Amino acid sequence: MRRVLIVNLTRFGDLLQTSPTIAGLHATGDTEITVVVDRNFAEVCEGIPGIDRIWPIDLDGLGRLLLAEDLRAAYHAVAQEVGALRSQRFDLALNYSSSRMSAVLLRLIGVPDTRGWSMSDEGHRLITHPWSRLFSASCLTRRYAAFNLVDHYLRVAGLPAGPQRLHFVVPAPARRRMAERLAAHGVAPDEGLIAIQLGASRAIRRWPPRQVIALGRRLRATGLRIILCGGTGDRPLAEEVRRALESGAIDLCGQTSVAELGALLERVDLLVTGDTGPMHLAVAVGTPVVALFFGPALPVDTGPYAADQLCLHAPVPCAPCDHAVTCLEPICHDVLDPEAVAQAVLARRAGEWSRLEMLARRWPAIAWYRTVFDADGLFDLLPLGAVHAPDRERMRRAYRALWKAEFDGRPLREVPGPPLAADAEALEALATHAHHAAVQAAQLERLATSGAAVDALEEVASGLEALEETIVRHAAIHEVTAQLVELHRLEKETLCGDDVAALARATRCHLEALQRRAGTLARLVGIPAAETLGGEAGGSHADMA
Repeated sequence: MRRVLIVNLTRFGDLLQTSPTIAGLHATGDTEITVVVDRNFAEVCEGIPGIDRIWPIDLDGLGRLLLAEDLRAAYHAVAQEVGALRSQRFDLALNYSSSRMSAVLLRLIGVPDTRGWSMSDEGHRLITHPWSRLFSASCLTRRYAAFNLVDHYLRVAGLPAGPQRLHFVVPAPARRRMAERLAAHGVAPDEGLIAIQLGASRAIRRWPPRQVIALGRRLRATGLRIILCGGTGDRPLAEEVRRALESGAIDLCGQTSVAELGALLERVDLLVTGDTGPMHLAVAVGTPVVALFFGPALPVDTGPYAADQLCLHAPVPCAPCDHAVTCLEPICHDVLDPEAVAQAVLARRAGEWSRLEMLARRWPAIAWYRTVFDADGLFDLLPLGAVHAPDRERMRRAYRALWKAEFDGRPLREVPGPPLAADAEALEALATHAHHAAVQAAQLERLATSGAAVDALEEVASGLEALEETIVRHAAIHEVTAQLVELHRLEKETLCGDDVAALARATRCHLEALQRRAGTLARLVGIPAAETLGGEAGGSHADMA
């Protein structure tokens, strides 16, 4: 039996997005799956099928020991956890937490086949799988992110495809408790219910109360009852919304366990939400969502992983904002008109996609997307109405085609749309820079192999370093090239040792890969394509699904 360790120490939604990978690994047979999770989110794992063992870690407790400077107790706590995990003798470790702490943990556990973030012998970060490195590079260049997080997880696990939805099993007792609670609020068994998720991890991710109230009033006018969802910290906001909607809203913020929230979302007709854990939970229990994306959220990489979900994105020029930025004027919140959202909810609840297409044309300031899966089984977005920022979208799809060919062995497909001369020129210039650097690396390799003097090696190495700096500056100026350069930088991090010739040879190979990738992208976007943009390779929804 193959023993698999999955480490995901991040949030509620990230754990649910691991469920297709767990299902895919479980389906291979003879696989025992252990999931290491922050103790606060262990309950989420209890509803994910296919997990053989949940291994909770008390990160809050460890943090308290460190803050109290009780280093001896902290050391013993870590040593105990690491020793217990090492004793399991895992065959494969998948680190889905992109953090230095998790990298140290994986290094200490020492699983022979570790994928994701780990640490080198010298104590430096080491990202050990191509799809993990691509994910890390995409996080830093999100305007051109090509794949959903779930698909990255699957590829890192070696699964070419998996279930095209998330999974969460609602236990029967939780379902009964929720039915009793709703009945106590006077909800009839067949009454139409719309849930609205109020909370989010940060203020920039929360839709303002005035917008929620306006949406609630429009939905109440159609006879639908509103359920307000969120955590305990969302209670003041929920009370403000509930008072404004009078008797039309039921406040359940902070009053449900994870299982009970799953039961609630299973019962409602639809969930309106930002990019939140409950969005993923609704998808996992089979409930449609109208997902609102603004601030740092993008539907491409963290959108609801299931077909036929509706995403509304505020495509302001600064989107997506950086996670570390505190926005003083979140104009993206106002792009999502409550009337547009209300009409979207009613049309999606009725399954009227032709009407949604009309609504997308009526509110062109909003980017409307239907979630689909392409011919390769990867999550994708089908624009409804006009394509926003078509140049950027064509470049994003070019990146998608490149990485499919590079890492999945798929045929390189044409990317529809008009030629992007300026972008192609920037990519060709990057290819030229990479070529010059590769030539310099080859010279360093020859000198090292021939036993040249140290002074000669240092002179050529300095020239190579200067050319690498030129590549970095080029990416800083030309955003369309940044993902290539970020990935190149992460690939170079894997180089280790003191054999100058071997290091120069590996550096040359990485630079030649950068040159090839930049040239391929330049060709993809630098020539016109016959078809119009609107889905990968001009494919229809039927083709993708």
